[in-house]
Amino acid sequence: SSGINAEWPLRPGMDECVNKRIKEEMEKKDAAIDVEVCRRVDNAKQVLERQMKEELQAKKDEMEREMAEQEEEHLKEIQSLQSIVEELKRDQEEAKLRLDEERLEVVDAKRRIEEERQALEKELKKKEKVPTATLR
Repeated sequence: SSGINAEWPLRPGMDECVNKRIKEEMEKKDAAIDVEVCRRVDNAKQVLERQMKEELQAKKDEMEREMAEQEEEHLKEIQSLQSIVEELKRDQEEAKLRLDEERLEVVDAKRRIEEERQALEKELKKKEKVPTATLR
């Protein structure tokens, strides 16, 4: 390699110029590498951000789905309880009606008993008025 350099005519300031040029080229390459590294880092950041957004959206969607399912279950439970309450109200109304009917039957029975008692008293009074001699 020293033979090649020996063949080149050396000019004053040439090494400095070459060194400067090499330094500039290396700086350009470093700058290009920095730009490429920054571009890749930015791309990686964007990919990660997109993935995180997608994961968050998926979690949010899943939570909303679960909440909707729970709400639906709660509505079904509420409807079930409401129908039970309605059924109990109907049963209570029917029980009241039966009780009213039974009370009416008791009142009616008391009235009939009272009528029979009065009829028996009348009959008894008639018999008391009839002289005992005629009975024999």
